[in-house]
Amino acid sequence: MITREPPQVGSGSYGILEMQVDADGNDLAGIRSVFLQTPIGTYTGWNLGRKDRFENGMCNLQGSFVPFASTKVERIAAGDPRLSIEERYPTKEAYLAAFKKAASDLVAQRFLLPDDADSLVKTAESEGVRNAP
Repeated sequence: MITREPPQVGSGSYGILEMQVDADGNDLAGIRSVFLQTPIGTYTGWNLGRKDRFENGMCNLQGSFVPFASTKVERIAAGDPRLSIEERYPTKEAYLAAFKKAASDLVAQRFLLPDDADSLVKTAESEGVRNAP
């Protein structure tokens, strides 16, 4: 029941909390999947509005993916501080080693079933470094 109309305006404020992110801009909190542990870009749980619609406003229930540059030369030309795919995973074997370790660690922590880890690793072995989520 409203006992005062209009409601009294207070002077209180509240803090705004933001997610902590790693050097790639990926969230640190929560369970980090094999894809976050062997990233090919920055994944966000938010997205800014378009220029002609709600510019710089937050769009809920949508996320973004910002891929890493393929090579160091492309990264430097774009002014991107994040390491390129080439710098992270110089060979398919380097990527697979990191991917297998991430899957194994998640299984050991009981966050991923062994059968699911095997399936993910087999896909990584056949496809190599992904170029999109």
